[in-house]
Amino acid sequence: MEKMEFQKKAVLWDLDDTLHSRVEAARRLFPGMFRQCLYPERSDAFIEEAVAYMMTKINRKSMVHEDAFRALLERYPSDKPYVRADCVAYYYRHIRDFAVPFPETMQIIRKLKAQGVKMAIVTNITPELLEHQHKKVEALGIADLFDAIIYSAEVGFHKPDRRIFDHAAAVLGVSNEECLFVGDDLDSDVAGALAAGMEVVWLDRWNCGDRFEGHDRVHRVQSAGEYFGKLKKTEEKPY
Repeated sequence: MEKMEFQKKAVLWDLDDTLHSRVEAARRLFPGMFRQCLYPERSDAFIEEAVAYMMTKINRKSMVHEDAFRALLERYPSDKPYVRADCVAYYYRHIRDFAVPFPETMQIIRKLKAQGVKMAIVTNITPELLEHQHKKVEALGIADLFDAIIYSAEVGFHKPDRRIFDHAAAVLGVSNEECLFVGDDLDSDVAGALAAGMEVVWLDRWNCGDRFEGHDRVHRVQSAGEYFGKLKKTEEKPY
């Protein structure tokens, strides 16, 4: 069995856009949302075109921000009055049904876990959306792969607050320096984990620039496989 030469005792993972793609989930969700909330009388071809346009307006902070809807409705006026709250509620009620974990990342997690590396998810979520985040993790079917799942709304502090990183490491029984943090958000994940004394794999999926270029504890990549694939592999001999 192939084994990765990995020196850390634990890996902490962000959730959204780290273990699954919000963009791809939103792309699959939007047709139903548009049909119910905006365009009940339109053709499938119209819905498809509107979704394609919406996908050009989303950003890394939100799939359902107001500016995106404003631009959408200027170009594709709705059949019924636009109620933002209805669209946002539809999104959070259904997004878990369209969330799919990155297969390559799941394979990496399984390999490291088999080597005794501890795993945790550390995710920011507001109290009002906590139940949705729990249900998303359940729908992804990944909870059993992790030794702990830390929801910011449950512990009372949010990334980049150092206390949430300290808490996650303590729950796993390791020091901060023994942790690798993997996440996509430049401020919450990268800056926060660095300030907490952790090494970081930065998944720069949105091409956010070179703020940490050359930093010896930040590894800037496009996918988890790009970083973990570079680790030396050894063949574990059967006994």
